[in-house]
Amino acid sequence: MKKIQISDSAFQWLKAKYQAMDSMNAEAYRTFLSEDCELQFGNNPMVKCNNEIIGGLKHFWEAINGLDHSFLNILGNDNHIVAEALIDYTRKDNQVVPLPCVTIIERNDAGLASSIKIFIDTMPIFS
Repeated sequence: MKKIQISDSAFQWLKAKYQAMDSMNAEAYRTFLSEDCELQFGNNPMVKCNNEIIGGLKHFWEAINGLDHSFLNILGNDNHIVAEALIDYTRKDNQVVPLPCVTIIERNDAGLASSIKIFIDTMPIFS
């Protein structure tokens, strides 16, 4: 990893959040989201509550066999985190497609994600 600007506790939170994502465990992932969390994933419409986010994740996970995040840089502060990552997506044919991604996460006073903006092009997964 090149650079980490957030505290160790915020970094541990971030790693645990992505571990839940990479294990495709929707209920574990939900524990990192505020009830009214907003999610913008690529050019898809904004999703505005954690139940809709979890439903969308489950739907997306049905289209792949797995995913694995590797952090490159973590910038910002404990409440405004910018995570640059390389994500290895395992397609249904078991081919691994590495994709660059940047995610901006805002955390509320309780330490939960209140806004997540994911900048990625997922087209190579499905082509």
